[in-house]
Amino acid sequence: MKNVLRRLTLAWLVLASVPAAFAVDIHQVEKELTTTGAVGWIHGASPSQGLYVFTYRNPQNFFDYLEMSLVSFDPQIQRQLSALNRHDQIRVHGKFLINPSPQKHIEIGSIELVKKFESTYASRPYEHEAKVPDELLAKTSAVFLVHAIGAEGHILVVEYKDTVLPIFVERAEFTKNLFRNDVVQLSFVIQNYPGRPVHLNLNAADPAPVKVLDSVVARHGQPADVEGALILFPKSPEILFNVFAVEQIMPQGLKRQYTLVNFDNPSTFAQIRAALQKAFDKYPGAYVNGRNKLVSTRIRVRAKGVFNEVDPNQANSQILLNSLGSIQILEK
Repeated sequence: MKNVLRRLTLAWLVLASVPAAFAVDIHQVEKELTTTGAVGWIHGASPSQGLYVFTYRNPQNFFDYLEMSLVSFDPQIQRQLSALNRHDQIRVHGKFLINPSPQKHIEIGSIELVKKFESTYASRPYEHEAKVPDELLAKTSAVFLVHAIGAEGHILVVEYKDTVLPIFVERAEFTKNLFRNDVVQLSFVIQNYPGRPVHLNLNAADPAPVKVLDSVVARHGQPADVEGALILFPKSPEILFNVFAVEQIMPQGLKRQYTLVNFDNPSTFAQIRAALQKAFDKYPGAYVNGRNKLVSTRIRVRAKGVFNEVDPNQANSQILLNSLGSIQILEK
């Protein structure tokens, strides 16, 4: 049972990340795009930026998947895209665009909503705090949180405050060893074309365009003591049960969240989740939409355990908890 629990939790970690090399048959995807349509899920949607990411899963293996960008210059399709949310299931007809990015881009011919994702927790639409590209126009360097890393560093996605931005990477030696949730300082130039999502390019003239300010993997195995707002990741097509985390506020408007887990004892882990669920539910509706999570406005937690970081694309760093006593539930 312990190994099953570990696999299920690690599966959740992998599902929220950009994959490396997987066994998805790209030729089959291309065929489906031009015939029956490729069926998958919205991984991320940001209408204000024109960014949409589509997750396609191997029909024979749910944990084998590929993420691709969705692109359209058709106003009607753009309106359809703007109505989509994370976890919505869709069918896409179209074709692959030819571009230098290692992440496939699909030019949409048509799009159909197969199944709307209905969360058990109602929330207002998310409103971004960061104003991009306006806040970056006068800058050549800024601090970011690594959101995803793939293709041996050629795929890099970062967060500026609460906004997700793709980075065009030519020289992967600067990025290949990064981990999701690393805090980095990037030297960049802005690639901003009318009607297209904002991309950043690493500054080719800078001999060291990437500086790691806070390495998340360096915390692995170290004692953890983090206090912050209680976070709930609701059950979804990618998460088997409600998952809880603690929020860490960092400088530059960045935020990390540490998933609270126990791999050693399923009963203990169930007790921890039950206690956190009870605390979260104590004040119905007292939470805000955190883009892909719900952040409690009344409950804080202090978690003591050990940091766990086992994969560069681990969705969140974890705090391994020994017992129910490893968490302290606080109220504002």
